Amino acid sequence: MCEVACSAGHFGAVSPALARIRVAKMDETGIDLAIACFSCKEKPCLECPTEALSVGDRGEIVLDSDYCDACGLCAEACPVGAVGFYEEPLFCDLCDGDPNCVKVCPSEALTYETGKEVSLAPFLEVGGTPSQRRVHFAGVMAEPLRKGWAEGRRVDS
Repeated sequence: MCEVACSAGHFGAVSPALARIRVAKMDETGIDLAIACFSCKEKPCLECPTEALSVGDRGEIVLDSDYCDACGLCAEACPVGAVGFYEEPLFCDLCDGDPNCVKVCPSEALTYETGKEVSLAPFLEVGGTPSQRRVHFAGVMAEPLRKGWAEGRRVDS
């Protein structure tokens, strides 16, 4: 639902390829984890050779399409594979402070928080494609969920 809401809201089309949020599906564990740009503390994507990226007022990464040459280095630099790419990089723009993905999430698993700085330093050296890095990140982040389930705790408790 979050990918659909994102792609429809930004492009008027339903396509995961156009979404600025990506879902890492881990069939072996039954966990699906939505991943969008965290605008992390490290911001390796800002090492853009054409200086097409900056940080917006809400902390979101902003793309200036006039400077972007679609090299894809920003998507490759993201340690958790959160940057999509369809003709140009797709960063979560927070939908002007009212993210569509959060509004449509049927399980209320997504939230929008401001003022929270996230470090992705432990993931900076992870190799592989953006998709592989997304799955690695999801696996690490899902471990506490799996432990809670094994102990009989619900996710929302």
